[in-house]
Amino acid sequence: MRSPRKSTISLISAALLSLQAAPLFAQLPEHLRDFPTATRGASGESVAPFFNGWIRNDDDSVTLIFGFANQNRDVVTDIPIGPNNRLEPARYDGVQPTHFPVYQRRGFVGIQERGAFAVVLPAEEAETEVTWTLTSGGQTWTVPGRTTSSAYEMSNGERAQGTLKPAIRFSLDGAESTSVQGIYAAPMTTTVGEPVTLSAYVQDRGNREAYPENKIMLYQVGTEWLLHQGPEGAVPEFSNPVITGRDRAREAGESASGDWTEVTTQATFSEPGDYVIRLRVDNFLAADSKFDNVCCWSNAYVPVTVAP
Repeated sequence: MRSPRKSTISLISAALLSLQAAPLFAQLPEHLRDFPTATRGASGESVAPFFNGWIRNDDDSVTLIFGFANQNRDVVTDIPIGPNNRLEPARYDGVQPTHFPVYQRRGFVGIQERGAFAVVLPAEEAETEVTWTLTSGGQTWTVPGRTTSSAYEMSNGERAQGTLKPAIRFSLDGAESTSVQGIYAAPMTTTVGEPVTLSAYVQDRGNREAYPENKIMLYQVGTEWLLHQGPEGAVPEFSNPVITGRDRAREAGESASGDWTEVTTQATFSEPGDYVIRLRVDNFLAADSKFDNVCCWSNAYVPVTVAP
């Protein structure tokens, strides 16, 4: 049988704990008081912007990398560029996504999409703070991108076993992307229901010869075509949206030749308007390349205007 003295002590302890917790709970905004234990809804939730990190470039410019998390379990969200989806200062506005899919990834990132876009600050503006604000699901979130924290600093250099970000070109003698910031293709046009071919050349990169533990010098890359910007609710259909490096390794062999590989998809649009398609190229087959670590992939973007 429990003693009266122990019962009294337990009641006093519980009362003291409640007195300590209550003021802290009361300090939280009302809409956040149930957040830690709440289950994400299938719909009606917000999209949160994320600052993934920054890179000091060779010319002393700075690259700020951003991603997002759609907190809905089921519903894809579109937020047009404007008051509810803006970058500040305004001169950097317009490169961010307007289309926010739902992700259920394994590992640390979970529902996050990392490295969806980047902003490059010239050397003379390297200390500028760039904020990304998103309003949806009754919530407004603003995240700052800045160089004030060394914990967020990253590098374009070699990874632990020599891996570098893969390369993307839209023509063999054209500009090259080896970064999240990426390059833009010449604008394309099509009409509703008429497939258009999107293509690029891709290549793995690295200095893996310097690391004796590497058995493979060049890996097959993975590719994914994604809607970056477009009219609300209008998602194009891609003929082969995702081909992983593992898929390519099964078909072409585990090791890549080092030549440029052409990758294509057929995109069909059901609604007229202006779109931007993002191509992400990764070398996640390498042991030192993982999505969780914001490495190693590069972006490239294709603007498409769709007529009725």
